[in-house]
Amino acid sequence: MIRHLLYILLLTTVVLTSCSQGKTQGAEVEGDTLRLKYSRLLTVVDYGKYRTVDIADPWREDRTLHRYILVSDTTANHLPEGTIINVPIHRAMVFTTVHASLLADLGAMKAICGMADVRYVKRQDVRRMVADKIITDLGNSMSPDIEKIIDGNPDMVLVSPFENSGGYGKLDELHIPIVECADYMEPSPLARAEWMKFYGMLTGHEDEANALFEQVETRYNSLKTEASQLKDKPKVVIDLPLGNTWYIPGGQSTIGQMVEDAGGTYCFRNDKSGGSKALAAEVVVEQCEDADLWLFRYGGAEKTIATLASENKAFTHLKAWQDGNVWGCSTERTLFYEETPFRPDRLLEEFSNIFRNRSGEGQYFKKLK
Repeated sequence: MIRHLLYILLLTTVVLTSCSQGKTQGAEVEGDTLRLKYSRLLTVVDYGKYRTVDIADPWREDRTLHRYILVSDTTANHLPEGTIINVPIHRAMVFTTVHASLLADLGAMKAICGMADVRYVKRQDVRRMVADKIITDLGNSMSPDIEKIIDGNPDMVLVSPFENSGGYGKLDELHIPIVECADYMEPSPLARAEWMKFYGMLTGHEDEANALFEQVETRYNSLKTEASQLKDKPKVVIDLPLGNTWYIPGGQSTIGQMVEDAGGTYCFRNDKSGGSKALAAEVVVEQCEDADLWLFRYGGAEKTIATLASENKAFTHLKAWQDGNVWGCSTERTLFYEETPFRPDRLLEEFSNIFRNRSGEGQYFKKLK
């Protein structure tokens, strides 16, 4: 009798355990993971009334930088832990011209109610909204005007995260969703551009984002295939030093990858870092002395071959300087930072033309006199 009771008790335990496990597994698989082709940092799962968006920490492996819960139905309950954002948002404050320009391209410019670092804005439509007080000037992005942010009552604030930043100061205390735009840490140009899908989800312009990304992807891959057939792959060095420190794009950065995709050979192609890497100017000159082409971005007065030499005599050791194969992009006179991050196809086309023809002027880069 006792043995019989023990058997029933054991059987009941097994059944209950199986049911419990079945419910847990069902809860885990009920979401539909949205397929992203290039991004390595974004994971989006659709649960019908809400979506979870996980951003992987680009600086610490196997850690999550942030989880967002995008709620599209107010009846959604039992939400997982994370920063809740009711979508579509209607009021956004943006700390970079890059993301302001993207929102404008997606048709969501009217949602921008505040911007930091407006002095860097080049787009005329955004500048007009700032001038007309439709977009509030929040001041410096490193120390924004907190009172203006509170008065603006935004649904979210878009910021660029940095490694070991230690948080966002007083902004963290406002209980306003902070969207950490880590797109610039993606390992490829198309991976970064694919983040427009996330921003489309936030603003209610998902269809526009998907259509634009498909256009960018098709054009980029077509240009890449064409460039891969070039037999002559010039060695390329990128950017200028600041003082004696040269912040070169890492070998896994979007710019470094784009040089390769455009048919060039990046000087630091074997470097494994994304973002930028600080090196002594002498080290870069030594490693890139035989570079065929030199492309850099700069601010301030126009530069020439001669002014470069006056800034640093070490530049004259570069083959590209000696041959006059130097191109500069004035970030103050072009829309480089506002257009190219999410439209890498435009920059790839320009790189390809420079690598192939080594002459002429593009939309962003011009050959130095």
